[in-house]
Amino acid sequence: MVRETLKKNRIGLNPHFNYRGEEQTRIEAFTDAVFAFAVTLLVLSNSIPETFEDLKASFSDIIPFGLAISILVSIWFDHYIFSIRYGFRDGYITMLNTLLLFLVLIYVYPLKFLMSLLTKMFYALIAQDFDIYRTLFTEVIRPADTWLLMIFYGLGVVAIFGTLAFMYLYALKRRGELELSDLEIFETKTSMYVNLCLMVPPLLSSLVAISGIGSMTLNFILAGNIYMLYPILIPLYSRYRNKRRKLLFPDIA
Repeated sequence: MVRETLKKNRIGLNPHFNYRGEEQTRIEAFTDAVFAFAVTLLVLSNSIPETFEDLKASFSDIIPFGLAISILVSIWFDHYIFSIRYGFRDGYITMLNTLLLFLVLIYVYPLKFLMSLLTKMFYALIAQDFDIYRTLFTEVIRPADTWLLMIFYGLGVVAIFGTLAFMYLYALKRRGELELSDLEIFETKTSMYVNLCLMVPPLLSSLVAISGIGSMTLNFILAGNIYMLYPILIPLYSRYRNKRRKLLFPDIA
């Protein structure tokens, strides 16, 4: 399994962190199965090509499929890091884990739909093919429905990263029982704060969509462009935490 391979090769692990969840749990196995099912749903969302023209058309889904897979893998990897760090097996984490998987399964189709829509929009912009725009906003989605799409997608992302943040918050509350070191507490807080930061763009995007600023199409574009905060927000916060780590733990950082 991928999870066991990552553990064996210590991929993505901090050598100064005492990992308490090395042993595979039933929760982890179930989580892996659900994420694999989510990827399967992405694959099955495409119809099987019956002609060569259908086959050529199917290649247009490669980019949105790749983007959707990348997002799902990043969520799974965060769960993997949490599981191997703390090794929880109690009811509260099981409840939060179940909620996370429920949200991921709900999130799959809106994720694929939005990634496909945005990819076609960017292609139309680059190719200056406005016929594609007209097709997208007549046959694929009505302008009147775009705000609902952004709210549905945005609140789904907020709920997923919020659940992960609560999981790290629970680890902080149990730091005495887990005997977390000062560095481990710092890294746990960092992971929790990163998930909180990941909630900011989708929350702002949902608020813009609800506000109804501008025309429906303009509102959709504004709500979508807010996600461009990710390449700015996350690196800036990571840089800040790295500086704090070097200041607080000069012998380790």
